[in-house]
Amino acid sequence: MTDRRAFLSTMSRTVAGAVAVPGFARLQHASPRIEAEPTIFRANPDGRLTLVRFFVFGVDAPAGRLRVYDARRRLLGTAGVIRSGDVLYGELWLPIERQTGVQCELESPGVRGVFRSNHSLRPKRRWTVYWLTVADPERLCDALDAMTPMNRAVHSAMLSEARVVGNPLANAASLATDDHLPFLRMALPARSLETRLGVRVSPVAVDPEREGITSTSVLALAGSGVRYVARPWESGDDAIGWLGGPDGSRVITVAIPPGGAPRSLGFTESQGEMTRRVERWLETTPLLLSPGGEDGVTFVLGTDTEAPLATMLAAVREWNQRFAYPHIVIGPADDLPEALGRGSRPAFRSVPRLPDLATLTAIAESRRAAYNTRVATATRPVAALLDPGSAPEAGLQTVARHITTALPGTLVFNPTPFHRTGVTTMPDGSERMVTDVPGWGYAFLVDAPDPWGGAQSAKPVSGPVTELVGEHLRLELDPRSGAITSMVTREDGHEWVRSSGNGLNAVPGAIVDKLSRQSIPGVGTRLIARRWSPARGHFTTTVTLHDGMPWVDVENDAVVLGRRPMEYVFGFDTTDARVAWEVPAGHEEANAPVDRLTHLRWITLSSRAGNVLFRGHDAPYASVHADGTLVSYAPNGRSRYRFEVTTTPVGPPAATRFGWGAEPLVATAVRANPDGRLPRHDALLYVDQPGVAIIGIKPADDGNGVVVYVQELMGSSRYVSLGTGLLTFGAARIVDFIERDTGQEAHPVPKGVLVPLAAWGVAAVRLVDIGLGG
Repeated sequence: MTDRRAFLSTMSRTVAGAVAVPGFARLQHASPRIEAEPTIFRANPDGRLTLVRFFVFGVDAPAGRLRVYDARRRLLGTAGVIRSGDVLYGELWLPIERQTGVQCELESPGVRGVFRSNHSLRPKRRWTVYWLTVADPERLCDALDAMTPMNRAVHSAMLSEARVVGNPLANAASLATDDHLPFLRMALPARSLETRLGVRVSPVAVDPEREGITSTSVLALAGSGVRYVARPWESGDDAIGWLGGPDGSRVITVAIPPGGAPRSLGFTESQGEMTRRVERWLETTPLLLSPGGEDGVTFVLGTDTEAPLATMLAAVREWNQRFAYPHIVIGPADDLPEALGRGSRPAFRSVPRLPDLATLTAIAESRRAAYNTRVATATRPVAALLDPGSAPEAGLQTVARHITTALPGTLVFNPTPFHRTGVTTMPDGSERMVTDVPGWGYAFLVDAPDPWGGAQSAKPVSGPVTELVGEHLRLELDPRSGAITSMVTREDGHEWVRSSGNGLNAVPGAIVDKLSRQSIPGVGTRLIARRWSPARGHFTTTVTLHDGMPWVDVENDAVVLGRRPMEYVFGFDTTDARVAWEVPAGHEEANAPVDRLTHLRWITLSSRAGNVLFRGHDAPYASVHADGTLVSYAPNGRSRYRFEVTTTPVGPPAATRFGWGAEPLVATAVRANPDGRLPRHDALLYVDQPGVAIIGIKPADDGNGVVVYVQELMGSSRYVSLGTGLLTFGAARIVDFIERDTGQEAHPVPKGVLVPLAAWGVAAVRLVDIGLGG
């Protein structure tokens, strides 16, 4: 209190308990006793004065006077003490530095003469409370869009005053099943909020559900300018920690203490109530973020911008006028003390929750749609150069119209980073083996007479209906269950199916209704089993061995009973395997068993018996048991799998090539066009080193050029050359993952640029002055 009369007037209206302080005791004493207790409150402007509370016990008088002197008998202050319950209570602002000795003199009716007592006072920490006004960008956009222009302008002004920022980790729960680019660009909704409405991207990501942070999400967040991650505190958490990315990037983690919300702390209540709540919270919180000395830092998280924001802002402004400390900082905390970086908690693997059948089915459909989007996005820059008025989703068709050819044919596009040889479905529905299609490029095939004398459609053939024999593998199906009970590599006779299991692609209790065998000339042979399970429903399994290829393709098409995911069991003979699996922007490893991993394009099982490469196109969730059994949790409808076995050690580069190689090639018809502008065979861009992959090509968000994402796969920092192909460019700059300029230019070399890549890292490069090459 700054005015003594106001203090006495206020305290006279205060009943017992109105001043809630730690250590208050209702005791009767035979003689006076004075207790002095420093508080967390410090006065403006510089925080040198600390509010000290005084309690006088053993006095029956209604009030008294208390003088306080320093060690040199200089008067520091005089306070009136009035009755509050069984004690006399008063308070003073005193200059306390470190350990300070003071003498109190009490005068009160019933007290003989002047009662003196000495006290040693130690100041409490100077607290800075960061109110993180981090909002969900999509919810905030929706809320603002629903307002009238006038209300939107008023609300935007309040958002600006509150320094509200967009959460770059708004959709944490869906990140595990995202592809590389959506994952790396997880901060894009916040960036869109910034470009549309001027609400900045927050340097503090908020993970409210504690399930969005993995090692590669650290890479993605750090690559988008995020320095801190705030998450609710749980038992066992450190107040400060750090999470590391595979490329050496780091973000600092800070724990939000229990009760650390504006409403809980009384930001919408009276100043007296807010004072009591904040003091109680700071005195009792189990967390302490202390950069050193007498300073303390903690956090309040308030993301609900629809709350009475104006009321809370006014409360905080008045608070900071009253107190130097605790000081409440509003906004994105750009100036958090660097000493917070002393945390020492490494990154961890979170175990994902297994979704129900409907959610898995929606994820599978989303993945298929994302694949089509990737094809359209990659071809759009070339299409825009050829035909600026073409539809964005028809990029491949636009490219096909400009192929130089005197004969009609088919354009096969490879939307993956690596040269491919594989099977594609032609525009007429037939299947055809296509060779040497460049990564992020295409090959043109002339319509030629069918060497097999007819359409290359599947045809029934004679032979053992339960056996498939290819160049590399021999498979046998169980005629009763439809599972693959034997998979032998022909070169060495090694059996890859565990004898004690139920086989590969097994469903417990499954029964075969019908088995058939088909041959596709020039492509391969397949077995088709119509199966059903009393507990899980009907499903059709197709097992294909492609001519000359070392892998097996399995497709299940199911009508599943119940709400649980369909479970397909693959009993590989890989006991005690080391398990590795691709996640967005990287990979993770662990020893089996591994429960509920989520893979993007590949899983590897490495054991003494050999190595298995596995991919579930439509089923990202899986578990691996200690005996090598892999359980895939699949959606309703189609579930496609590819697996390959080898005795050669398999690292991330080979596994990545395998995983991308399972992506479908895309074919579209081409009419004769002798005056076309494009060659018959080319790639959009090229990289010159092994163990490097272009994982995405897209038009820049602002329309200025093309942005290319390049990933390092061998764990070696280096420079790689990004060269021209169908696309040429005049200059290149390094940008972050939401396409903000980093100020770093890529070094030009003939027909390309050198791009710096950290080990296991990803770089984003903006190419400008785009032209048409080839």
